[in-house]
Amino acid sequence: MPGWSQTSGPPGSIDVVDIGDPEWARFVAGHSEATCFHQPAWLGTLTGTYGFRALVVVQRNPAGTLVAGLPLIEVRQPTGVRRWSCLPFSDECGPLVGPGGSAAALMLHADDLRRARGVADLEVRTGPAVPGARSRQVAVTHALALQTTSEGATRPPRPRASVRRHVATAARLGVHVDVAEAASEVVDTYYRLHVRTRRRQGVPAQPHRYFRVLWEQMIEPGHGFVLIARHGRTAVAGAVYLLGGRTVTYKYGASDSQFWSLHPNHAVMAAAINWATEQRYTSFDFGRTDLDNPGLVQFKESWGAQARPLWYTSFSEPTGQRSGPPLHSLIAPLIRRSPAFVCRGLGELLYRYAA
Repeated sequence: MPGWSQTSGPPGSIDVVDIGDPEWARFVAGHSEATCFHQPAWLGTLTGTYGFRALVVVQRNPAGTLVAGLPLIEVRQPTGVRRWSCLPFSDECGPLVGPGGSAAALMLHADDLRRARGVADLEVRTGPAVPGARSRQVAVTHALALQTTSEGATRPPRPRASVRRHVATAARLGVHVDVAEAASEVVDTYYRLHVRTRRRQGVPAQPHRYFRVLWEQMIEPGHGFVLIARHGRTAVAGAVYLLGGRTVTYKYGASDSQFWSLHPNHAVMAAAINWATEQRYTSFDFGRTDLDNPGLVQFKESWGAQARPLWYTSFSEPTGQRSGPPLHSLIAPLIRRSPAFVCRGLGELLYRYAA
């Protein structure tokens, strides 16, 4: 789905470019702080799945060179209200700034642009100090620093003894972990585990087509990988990891609860961290954890990951408290008690509005 037409401004100006703009792609590829969520391929995954419109607000220096950029996606609520987000379905994503760039100027211009176009809000999924914006902590995020040795290699911190036992148990009981090499292993094998997990959690599953587009845009071109744990020939767990800069990001995990005693989730995570270490990545990002999920916090910290607050910034005025219980609390019991097709169907119907 194309974005808006590019605007052309004088040197030193702030412009709007398409998500496929070659200069933006080169800027992302050469930026040390770019994450998987800044990748043009990630924006292509979201627009290709949900039909969102996307653009990148960029800043140029007096010579006309791109020095900063803010990728944005427009999402619509069922009521028709439009919002801009950097970026939906992305744990953390903010402006990407190089020498001579200004994150504050970039975001303030983006806010002026959304007001001029009648867009209700601009949300940036990071917490910079910008005049007139409101930041709030929405979750925590965990990262594992892969330490550099004197020989130039990397190594992860030592996980807790319980983690080492679970990884060893998985190996002893015959769990083996492989990299998904074909689309079918993602859109069929992993997706089945994904639906099982989401149904167990009482959450709608992402649309089936999302995993097809994810494979085409991110996994097959080398911007990520999927691991599948098997016991014999049975797939028992899996996870999706995305790549950006020198960081490996854990995006999704799924498993069959019948096989939890084999600890396949630990086997998958250990394999991913070992791969990141061998490839000399410097950070392993465990991603976002909601504030009301202490069990997941404990799991991530058991690997040695360090937590920090995750802040989101909004540029609109407060609209007051939402009345009534959240939608999740209403549909979670329905999903858990219904056949898998209900979990899948609700995802196909509602997921784009969860952005």
